[in-house]
Amino acid sequence: MARHRGGGDVVALERIDAAPGPAPHVHPDVAGFWESLREGHLSLQRCGGCGTIRFPLSTHCHECLSDEYAWEAIDPHGTVNVAIRAPETVSTLPASGVSLPEPWRSMTPYLTGAVDMEVGVRLPGRIICDCGRALTPGTPVRAVLLDAADGATVYGFVHDCE
Repeated sequence: MARHRGGGDVVALERIDAAPGPAPHVHPDVAGFWESLREGHLSLQRCGGCGTIRFPLSTHCHECLSDEYAWEAIDPHGTVNVAIRAPETVSTLPASGVSLPEPWRSMTPYLTGAVDMEVGVRLPGRIICDCGRALTPGTPVRAVLLDAADGATVYGFVHDCE
C-alpha cells in the first residue's frame, strides 16, 4: 500500500482566530489527513487505482476497492451545500442527551454544515461567518485552519464577509 504525499501544488491555508472547537479523534489509517493540517494544508486521499479523490477517508477506494492511495493537497475553495446555526439558546439547556457538550456549548452561536469542494467532494465542518450569508446554499467559502481545545489543528470554513 502506498501511503505517501501526492504531487501537485500545495495550497497553504490561513489560520484564523476563533473559539477552539473539539479535539479530533485520530485513527492511524487517516493520520495523514491530520498531519497535513498541522503542516498547513488540507489533503485528501487520491486513489492509486482509479484516481478518485476520496471522502470519507478510507483504507479502500469506494469506486474500485483499491488499497493504494496518496495524500494530495486540495484546493481550499468550495460552496455551502447546507448550513445551520446552533443558537445561544441551546447552550442554556440543562445537560442531557439533547444538549450540546463542551466545547460546543461555549461556542454558541456557531454555524456548521457541508461544503461542496471544487475537487468534487462534500466536506462537513464549522463555518465562520458574521454576516449570515453562509446560511444560503451556493455561498462561496474557503477552508481555513482552526485550533482545537487541546491545541490540535482542525479545519473549518470561512466566508469572506464584506
